[in-house]
Order: sequence, then structure tokens, then C-alpha cells
Amino acid sequence: MDEGNSREDGTTLLELMVTLAISVLLFAITTTLWTPVTERVQASSVQTNLQRAFTLARTTAVHRRTIVTLCPTRQDGTCTSDWQLPVTVFLDTENLKKIKSDRQVIKRLTLHDAGRIIPSKSGSSQRRYFQFNPDGTSKGSIGNLTWCPESRTPERANHVRINFGGRLIWSRDRNGDGIVENASGNNIHCP
Repeated sequence: MDEGNSREDGTTLLELMVTLAISVLLFAITTTLWTPVTERVQASSVQTNLQRAFTLARTTAVHRRTIVTLCPTRQDGTCTSDWQLPVTVFLDTENLKKIKSDRQVIKRLTLHDAGRIIPSKSGSSQRRYFQFNPDGTSKGSIGNLTWCPESRTPERANHVRINFGGRLIWSRDRNGDGIVENASGNNIHCP
């Protein structure tokens, strides 16, 4: 055995540090590039979920010929203004804005997995619910919801208005700046 030519196979500390530095750099670049893509997918998903929830509430009101409420609900079944919670579509024949029995529940839905939904103001507080009359019109609960991504980038946000006819109107970017506008023509913002 030749002891003068002994060589250990393995990775040096310098090679390990260079590999780690390159990995961190690649991770940072791909994360930065990937965030807009994932937030656009999330925005599309939220839009689909909102459309399904409101369509279900409106069509149920017409088919069952009764008031139907859509709102985030607390454990006790009352509507809350916390739109980060799952929402419930339920029959509300007594117009209580509260679930008294599981028989009232049409469906419970999760609107989003990321980001946050910001409701419009209803008086001095945030909107807790939307309701539909038996003819499909809004029961005095017009308003809007804005979904903002985790990055709070308004260019990737969604904004929907509910009109008196009970229809959803999705906001668009009308002035070409990349941000959708509200009913007043002002850019939405993500606080």
C-alpha cells in the first residue's frame, strides 16, 4: 500500500458552501418568479368559488321560493363579518340571519385557502351577509367583496359587486393600469 498517495474521497467544505449558496440563490429566484403565478391561480379559484356560492344562494331562493342568506358563520350559527371563515348558504324564512337548525343549511363552502376577503361597509361595520328574495333579487343587501393575495398586490386582486338584481358584477381594469376599479371608478387597494 502506497501511503504517499492516500486520498480521501468526499466533499470539501468549500464545495459544500458553494453548492448551498447556489441552491439558496436558485430558490430565491424561483420563489420570486413563482409568486405572481400562484396568486393568479388563487385569484381565479376565489372568483370561481364566489360565483358558485352566490349562484347557489340565488337559485335556491328562486326554486324554494324563500329568503336565502349567504354569510360566514360563527359556531352558534350567527352571521359574522369575518369572511376568512367558511361561508354557509342557508334557508332563512324568518329573516334572522342565523341558522337555528341544520335542516336550513344548503351548503358550507370555503371560498379561499390563501389571501383574504374584505367586505364592503354596511353602515359603520363590515358586511356580514348577503340575502336573496324568492324572485332572485338582492334582499336589501347589495355590496361588494374584494379578495387580496397574501402579497397585498392589488394587480392580482379580485373585486365583485352584488347589485339589486342579485347579479354579480366582476370589476375590470378600465384605465389600463393593471388594477381593477370599484363601482366609483377608483382602484381597489389591499390594506
